[in-house]
Amino acid sequence: MLLTIDAVCGWTEGDSEIYEQVKHRQLIIIINKIDLVKTTPKLPFSSETHRIVTTAAALDRGIEDLETAILDAVNSDNLQAENLDLAINQRQAAAITKAKFCIEQCLVTINNKLPLDFWTIDLRGAIQALGEVTGEEVTESVLDRIFSRFCIGK
Repeated sequence: MLLTIDAVCGWTEGDSEIYEQVKHRQLIIIINKIDLVKTTPKLPFSSETHRIVTTAAALDRGIEDLETAILDAVNSDNLQAENLDLAINQRQAAAITKAKFCIEQCLVTINNKLPLDFWTIDLRGAIQALGEVTGEEVTESVLDRIFSRFCIGK
């Protein structure tokens, strides 16, 4: 599992919340934007606990180290592919709930034998909501919320 830390912002309360949910798993901690800081941010655990990789993705630095860390994790046979818990934020949870509602509405439309045009309305809503989670479909309001909450290296 990968956990990315913004070197400019350092370890945040949000990082701590996510870490508490996944700390028992094999983690690769990625400290990105390392080129924008003089020292590596302090982490609440030692490098012996998890693999730590520093990157400057915009400069394509550290990417090979990250690839190596991922390959090492895959080849170590310590990965568990089933019964994984997911760490999602409130926006993603709301989008998933909306997608579920739209699919349920589509089933009602189908059961009521309404024309196919009515099905597409609910299906489009489900696709858009799931797209917000996967990043394939992002609305302007979602982008505004994302960029207002996260440090993006000022």
